[in-house]
Amino acid sequence: MASYLISECLEIIFLNLTEYPSNYIKTNVSTKDLYSCTLVSRHWCKISTPLLYAFPFHHFRNNISHSQYYKLIRTLLTCAPQFEIKRTYKQVLLQIPKKNLKKNPKSNILSTFNYIAFIRGLIFHKMMFETELLYDNSNKEIWLFDYDLNRISIETAIAIMNHLIKFICNNCNNLKILEFSYGIKNDHEIINLLTLNDTNGKNKLSELKELYYSNINSNSSAGDNLYLTPLNNVYNLKLFYLLNGEINSFKKVNSISQFITSQKKLQNFILSGIEEFEDMIQNLNFMVYRFLMDLIFNATNYFNILIHSLSTQSETLQILEFRYLADNLINGEVLDSLILLKNIRVLKFYKCENIDNLHTWIKNLKKLEIFEITVGNRRISEISLIQLIQSFSNIFNQLIIIDDHEKCDFTKLFKLIPIYLQNSLTHLELPKIFLSELIPIFKSCNKLIYISVILINNELQDEDLEILGDFVPKTLKRFKLKGIQSKLSMNLFLETYIKNGGTLKYLELEYLNVFSKNHINVNEQFGVQIIEYH
Repeated sequence: MASYLISECLEIIFLNLTEYPSNYIKTNVSTKDLYSCTLVSRHWCKISTPLLYAFPFHHFRNNISHSQYYKLIRTLLTCAPQFEIKRTYKQVLLQIPKKNLKKNPKSNILSTFNYIAFIRGLIFHKMMFETELLYDNSNKEIWLFDYDLNRISIETAIAIMNHLIKFICNNCNNLKILEFSYGIKNDHEIINLLTLNDTNGKNKLSELKELYYSNINSNSSAGDNLYLTPLNNVYNLKLFYLLNGEINSFKKVNSISQFITSQKKLQNFILSGIEEFEDMIQNLNFMVYRFLMDLIFNATNYFNILIHSLSTQSETLQILEFRYLADNLINGEVLDSLILLKNIRVLKFYKCENIDNLHTWIKNLKKLEIFEITVGNRRISEISLIQLIQSFSNIFNQLIIIDDHEKCDFTKLFKLIPIYLQNSLTHLELPKIFLSELIPIFKSCNKLIYISVILINNELQDEDLEILGDFVPKTLKRFKLKGIQSKLSMNLFLETYIKNGGTLKYLELEYLNVFSKNHINVNEQFGVQIIEYH
């Protein structure tokens, strides 16, 4: 009977299966549930397909499968009138002027759906532009499957892909997300195609909400294009992601600053440096290192201009994230510019090397609710973190600390959490911690709803988990706990916790075979759903 639901009901159901793209550019959008809906019936396929193809390239943001990516390209290629593709093919093959090629109406047959018209999020990836990828034997056998590969030269393959790119740009009229994940040489031309008016005379990027620009190809001259391209009609962004690696002149930074200033209601700004910068400089000799530090010193001036331009968005800017920022990039002038941003509610630092003195700014963030920091290869000063904890506002409620390399000692910091955050904390994520350090936090922070911790299980006994159950806040709804090694430990913990009036709904545990057959029993006995992660 479900197959006969009216379209409006089905669309609401399918929207709940649709995952909106994350602002983290290495996160894929899952299609598993929605794809299965397209196979139920023609009616379901008609309703679910537009949602499935709303963000087709976001399925391949991380760990890209060449075969899956080029299957998508092949599908999109069927949307273009085949006469145009063949005209491009013949023009390259025979060097015939475009105006002398005649149109054959019978060859202008399109695919079942115009998938390109459904696209709301567009990502330009290097797999569209790099010749060695386009013309790789296994790749071209996929995306050029409908053509005689023996007659497809490198020039022909490039021409067909360029035609598809232009066709996509010309027919994407309702873009919400635009991402450049690769330093392409013709981004100026692409943006011009995207900013042309649609059939209703409306600029096609006027409703763009998220712009990601990540120029990671240092050998490309493409970096100049985006900064110098007039994006005068793009002023409704909610999120702007920018890779800092290519801002190396006043001309560029002024262009970007003007673009930021032109926004009406920018809410989220992400600024990223060069990934794993600390790994790179460790392999350089002293002279090259000094040269690189001089570049960073000059970059500080550009950085300050960029940050200062954010003050024009101070009323609406609520989320600020810095990624891979190098040493000495945040100086006194930059701090003065940061102080102008007083409405920040979410602040994130991902593998940034210098956060000293930031507490002088953060103490002025009276609306700050969430702070997240991921520690990189180099250690972060514990004093700096302690100063940050002491600077948080009264409404602060979420603290997330991730230590990928487990190099930092957070002992003193753990002791301060119960003192400074006891009245407001509802969400807490911590790296490795001893049970003796965790219990005082539970005793004081009695409003916690979510917590994620890694218990150091040296000599950790089953009875210790039973003791932990006595102190976990009754308000806790979700607990991600790494360190439980047996069903007995889990049962003792849950039994004690529930006996004390706990209301836990979800317990996330590291995948172990000992738990796999116990989920139903735990749910029936304690009313807690077990979720295993790898």
